[in-house]
Amino acid sequence: MKRALSLTIGAALIIAALVAIILVINNSKDHNSAKKTTADTNATVNEKKPTYKTACAIFSLADAKQLLGDTAKGGATNNQTSSDDLAVSSCSYSQDAGANVPISSSNKSASLLVRAPKTSAGNRSNQNEFGPLKPAEAQPVNGYGDSAYWDAQYGQLNILKNNTWYILSYGPITPASRTLGQTQQLADILISKM
Repeated sequence: MKRALSLTIGAALIIAALVAIILVINNSKDHNSAKKTTADTNATVNEKKPTYKTACAIFSLADAKQLLGDTAKGGATNNQTSSDDLAVSSCSYSQDAGANVPISSSNKSASLLVRAPKTSAGNRSNQNEFGPLKPAEAQPVNGYGDSAYWDAQYGQLNILKNNTWYILSYGPITPASRTLGQTQQLADILISKM
């Protein structure tokens, strides 16, 4: 009887040990599977991350010198208003008239502001600026991107290309003194990089 009891207890211990081993193995597989699923999810999120060019990656100092001359200076500006839906960057250049020289209306500047969408809401926001939110006095311009218009009030050429909104200005410091023809010179230099 002692022997039968010992065998029964031994068998129960062996069964308990086997169950414990099986549970540990399954738990390990579940943990590895969860790790793999998390890694796959992170990879998918990373793959879907939008890529976009910043304004100064499109509009370089060499480009500015074509318009403003060898004394052009400037670069990225820090007054960007990026959000969860839009990546906003700007790049501005001006003629360097030297130290202590007052800014006159004959000085010129050139700038590019880029509103690149990060989400579908960002896409819609940019597209609305070329649809229902486009200024009433905007002059349509052909040959640039998917849609373009000139806003004489601000002296800006607005271009929508691949859901990204580009705002270009070139000419005198005073916006109302700029012309579409001047700003098209800048657009012609940059359009292939947009």
